[in-house]
Amino acid sequence: MLGSLLLPLAVVGTATVAYLSYAVVDFLALHFLLPSRPLEAYKRRGPGPTYALVTGGSAGIGLGVAQELLRQGFAVVLLAHLEEELVETKQMLRRLVPGAEVRTVVVDARTATAAELDDVVRSLEGLDVSMLVNNVGGCAVALPPLRPVSTYSTSDVDVVVDQNARFMARLTALMLPLLSRRRRGDADERSLILNMSSAGGVGVPYLAVYGATKAFNLAFSRGVARELDASPSTSHVDCLAIVPGDVLSQGNSKGVSSLAPRWDDYGRCLVGTVDGAIRRGMRDLSPYWLHDLEQRILPWLDEGTRTREVTKAMEVKKRAWDAHLDKTR
Repeated sequence: MLGSLLLPLAVVGTATVAYLSYAVVDFLALHFLLPSRPLEAYKRRGPGPTYALVTGGSAGIGLGVAQELLRQGFAVVLLAHLEEELVETKQMLRRLVPGAEVRTVVVDARTATAAELDDVVRSLEGLDVSMLVNNVGGCAVALPPLRPVSTYSTSDVDVVVDQNARFMARLTALMLPLLSRRRRGDADERSLILNMSSAGGVGVPYLAVYGATKAFNLAFSRGVARELDASPSTSHVDCLAIVPGDVLSQGNSKGVSSLAPRWDDYGRCLVGTVDGAIRRGMRDLSPYWLHDLEQRILPWLDEGTRTREVTKAMEVKKRAWDAHLDKTR
């Protein structure tokens, strides 16, 4: 009897070890064996520049991504709502990357009308645009930003949904005809959509509405990716959700872990790991290795442990924000 069980157990054990070994090697390859010329497949042939539209591109992760795209030879169109900040960012990027082609568009994601979005897309018609980075987001509610949902006004709820989810979905729908268009005779042209989700999409206290919009972004991105794959006329357009954890940036500067990457380092990680994710057929990507590890472990925890750890992390941030606001009053 015992002998008859040994062979199946040995097979299961060997398969488990083989799978775990493969998973570890694949994880390390994704995060540390990076291409020397990332995103090269999304560059258009010809003498003119290939553009990426980066929303929320004047600061934070969006700026980090734009900065790295310029280093890789792309041109960028930065979309944000503060004109003065956009001007300063454009000047900074041109100093950082001499000869960089940087354009700007002033639009507020929280209040953008259909006509304004149409104007944005129309302004790109004469450019070779191969990439849309849906990065804009935040929690632009009345202070403090981290608080129970029972304290939200209806306008607080609306502004978070509009800024993080509604704008992204509407812009993506309008940009898809432009991104899926190929020049005659160039069957190798590819385009890319990157949609910013968040680790907060698992459901976090004190940012419940924000987290819900990021869960929407993840589901939206996966659905669009599968939809694009299903049609020969759009299968050359890749769509990937980006799932950051804690990143030190302009919009996330209080209670940030000492292990968190800076916005510019994160932009480098993101640009460097996208090719590997697309090649693996992934629908979502956590570019920074520690975030990826955390998000792979989280589903294995029981709900009690998961709730305790997520709440503990958010309470650190909440206390840091509350202390900061107390000092400024």
